[in-house]
Amino acid sequence: MYHYTQKVSQCLAITSHVIPLQSDLSLINYDELFEKLKGRKTLDNADGHNAAVLLTTPSFAKDLENAQLMTEFARLMAGSADVGKFHVLSAVVDHLAAPIGSLRPLQGVSVLRGHLDDMLPYLWHEQPPKSRDDADSVSALTFSLGDPALTLPLARTTFHNNRASTLVLSEFDLTPDTTQLTRQVEKHSQFVKVSLDEDIKSLAHLDMWAPLMPLTHPRTVTESFGNIIRGIEVDGKTIPASTELEEIVNALHKQNAHSGILSGPVGVWAMVTPNPETSSTLAEWFEEAPQPIVALPDVDDIRDTVGATAQHLKQLYSHGGRLYKILSGGGGWGAKKGLLSLDPQRTHFSLSEEEEMNNFMQSMNGEGFTPQGSQIQFFMSAPVLPNVTEPFTPGVAFGVAGETAVPREPEPVEGFIGQHFGALSNAAVYLSGEGLPGGRETKLSVPHSRIYGREPGAKMGILENLAYELAEAGTIALAGLKH
Repeated sequence: MYHYTQKVSQCLAITSHVIPLQSDLSLINYDELFEKLKGRKTLDNADGHNAAVLLTTPSFAKDLENAQLMTEFARLMAGSADVGKFHVLSAVVDHLAAPIGSLRPLQGVSVLRGHLDDMLPYLWHEQPPKSRDDADSVSALTFSLGDPALTLPLARTTFHNNRASTLVLSEFDLTPDTTQLTRQVEKHSQFVKVSLDEDIKSLAHLDMWAPLMPLTHPRTVTESFGNIIRGIEVDGKTIPASTELEEIVNALHKQNAHSGILSGPVGVWAMVTPNPETSSTLAEWFEEAPQPIVALPDVDDIRDTVGATAQHLKQLYSHGGRLYKILSGGGGWGAKKGLLSLDPQRTHFSLSEEEEMNNFMQSMNGEGFTPQGSQIQFFMSAPVLPNVTEPFTPGVAFGVAGETAVPREPEPVEGFIGQHFGALSNAAVYLSGEGLPGGRETKLSVPHSRIYGREPGAKMGILENLAYELAEAGTIALAGLKH
């Protein structure tokens, strides 16, 4: 187990539970808000930070165009330090991530502060234009946590500020006699380095939490090509890949006609892990895998199953497991009968021709999505989420929002919260780094899933041992900010 602490960056989060879709400046007294924040010790800026990453949710998008307001924000972030020029990278995200332990998406503002050259290398270098394949893709931020990196697609903001998505770079001159916005450009991507006392060495040291329920036992893949699975082994015999999965999903839908637990279509994911013969640890974990559901349990049993399954998936993920959404499968005749198609997207932006060729060659060499001999187990998205019974833990959290109702929380997020930073996408986040068989990239799209750094001392109930502490970082959350 490792303990990671932040070295140069500081974080500030200003969050709110309920924010109207339309901006209404009358609901926010920014002068009063900034005055309150000035009293926070975390903003003293003794280290002379001269840059900030500013994440806002969509209802705040128009405020980013207010030059006077943004200049005051830059002055606030500079604190008492005489930095001369201050740089702000502003991005509009779908949601902010709540403190760890809460699955509730938040609205508001979140800030990561640090030194320009450390946190935002090559910030002002001119970017090549988007490729034609990415013309419709939203902009994205990639957060480096050492070797692993996480790419967060930004929100679509067309109806908020007439931009498809919003990623704006601004420079402010904060010298006393010329405080003003001096230059500004739009970007479509940016690398953000979160400096640590000890860099995380692989994806194995980032923890994943995904609320899923097991539908089948782990099975050995016997036939596959690329993202298509043709056959799996059940009781010593190869059967079409979709046969077992179709049977249980159809049975659950029939039961649901009476129980009504499932409120809509069921999302299905596959956990693909390396051949257990390559690791005694993996073999032991497979023996302890949660039993597949054979009938729809009641709500309390679902919550227990989701909690236990999430811990099991976390272990598999730390040993090279990857989650893929099932896009299609089943029907058809002849050669197409029983095939399952995994989501082939592993990066937010399109790959170069060279990268595409490398992936193709990996598939030809049996090193693609599901190599023969690897294990595959199918899961469904959770119709209800576990209850939260312990206090929330601030930290760094990224993930995916979802539509399933979040349980009522005993202590809603209110007031100032220290040591917290993070955001959520409505669609997916993308991970890259060492520790992924068959490639360095993977996609996480499970609703309500989260990615955290590993912090063994943290306690957070259903998300136990999933925290990422930022030492000497000033992170505060302010609930009740309405827009």
